[in-house]
Amino acid sequence: MRRLASAFLLALPLLVGCDGEKSAEVSGTVTIDGKPLPEGEIIFESPDGSKTPAAGPIKNGAYTVSVAPGSKKVKITASRPTKKPDPVMGAAAREAAIGPEFNQQTKLTAEVKAGSNAEVNFQVKALP
Repeated sequence: MRRLASAFLLALPLLVGCDGEKSAEVSGTVTIDGKPLPEGEIIFESPDGSKTPAAGPIKNGAYTVSVAPGSKKVKITASRPTKKPDPVMGAAAREAAIGPEFNQQTKLTAEVKAGSNAEVNFQVKALP
């Protein structure tokens, strides 16, 4: 019993977060030109960068991420095969599928509340 209690106390910071805040579950969809984004990554970070970002995969347009509550800057990344095969990489070569306005220069935001945050959806546009 003592081992179980010790293990719980050691795991508690992971469940609550390093800064003592509980995590909230955020889920939703990401569409690209009106269709589900086949795959990518979504990242939630503090606007001032003061907290560790939370990230998760996007599969068939859907995602679920555990995030600390508060205002967040949202970044979405996705890649696709290159239009011209790279002579070195061949068919494995990839390029960005969406523009920097959805990742490095994002203007996407979300207000994450404690508990469950469903239907936090985003729309992105494919690069030409």
